[in-house]
Amino acid sequence: MQKELQQKTQIEEIGRHIGFEAGEEMVKRFFDKNPEEAFANILGKNLFAKILAQPGCVGIAIVPGYNSAGIRQSVLVGVDANKKPILEYTVVTATGEMILEEGMIGDDGAVVHDGWGAAK
Repeated sequence: MQKELQQKTQIEEIGRHIGFEAGEEMVKRFFDKNPEEAFANILGKNLFAKILAQPGCVGIAIVPGYNSAGIRQSVLVGVDANKKPILEYTVVTATGEMILEEGMIGDDGAVVHDGWGAAK
């Protein structure tokens, strides 16, 4: 009897370069169906670095949400190897005390409308 090997995808390996044309087509399809959402959220690399620096973090989940003005905005949260969000983690202080730290949840990026979703 032949046994099949099922390889678990490593979170660190999820995602790939798709090139400009494929990316442009994906964005165009979305904006064609959702013209009111023709914008982008821009977040800096420091936020990504802080999220990825959390103990056990192997990736970032990008989740849609709405900011306080009612505009769709991405929320970023670190995930562990089991795809579970990192909402808190244990750290050891300089005095040897173990305390819980809140996981880094990111948003508050720039909402950019210029040129996003516009026909060329």
